[in-house]
Amino acid sequence: MGADPDDEALSWAGETDPTHVAAPASTKDAAKAAPPTGEAKTGLGSVLLIVFGILAGIYLLYAIGWGIHAFSHSVPVAGVFPVIMYQLGEFLAIVSPFLWAGAVWLLLRKPAWRLFWLFVGVLVLAPWPFILGG
Repeated sequence: MGADPDDEALSWAGETDPTHVAAPASTKDAAKAAPPTGEAKTGLGSVLLIVFGILAGIYLLYAIGWGIHAFSHSVPVAGVFPVIMYQLGEFLAIVSPFLWAGAVWLLLRKPAWRLFWLFVGVLVLAPWPFILGG
């Protein structure tokens, strides 16, 4: 009787080949596999990821705040063109946190500058009419 087909499904064709090497053979190869920056050694990458996540949550809350304010207030102007412009301004206010974060993320490469401009956005894009209740 031949080999069980189930056992054949659990093995690779060349796994018993003596020339097969799964890990780097020398420390020079291991150094090539390590990340080139010092962020992984200090844990700075994890901290940046957490801070970026918190800022993303703040920007999402800002968009929700602008949306609540926009949908809870009526248009205070009369005429077709002013109403269209007012609604366009409301739409831009709602999407402005996403546009700001996307522009910062796409245009800047250094994490320090990204953090700086994201914190500037936290100050600039705050939904003050919603926060102050006006």
